[in-house]
Amino acid sequence: MNETDLAGARDGFRAGAAGAAIGTGIALAAWALSALIGDGAFPAYLLGPLLMPASSFVAPLWRERRGHRRPATLVALAACLPVMTAAFAVGDLLGESLDREPTDWTGVLYLVMLLVSSTVFGALAGPLGAEPGRSWLRFTGRSRRYHLTVYGSLAAAFVLAAGLAAAAG
Repeated sequence: MNETDLAGARDGFRAGAAGAAIGTGIALAAWALSALIGDGAFPAYLLGPLLMPASSFVAPLWRERRGHRRPATLVALAACLPVMTAAFAVGDLLGESLDREPTDWTGVLYLVMLLVSSTVFGALAGPLGAEPGRSWLRFTGRSRRYHLTVYGSLAAAFVLAAGLAAAAG
């Protein structure tokens, strides 16, 4: 990883962390309101809106880092799948309810997924002001070793998540 990739990863992590912080604040406020008014259970309907604030922080990265944003988006979204598979496996291990309702651990794992995907996007999207990439799968101007590392890491994450799911199930 060169310096621009590390700077992009830091920018992506910061954007994801800011969105996760706001999402966590919203979730905690709703959970406190549920504790005051209702039964005190985590409101499962908040899991979707918990991730929405992140889009406002990741959107500037999308506009500024034009170089490889299409393959970076593809890889970042694909990185969400092994994280979600691991989240469901960990949810089973952490004692998810028998009727398969989401628990409060699911929200934490969604926030981890958000941080992973925004960091991956920031690292792979290329430097500021770069020319747009011309392919959905290829990071133009990058070596073959870079492609093998990126897609090999993604494949390894899929294998590890499948192994975790098999061990938990």
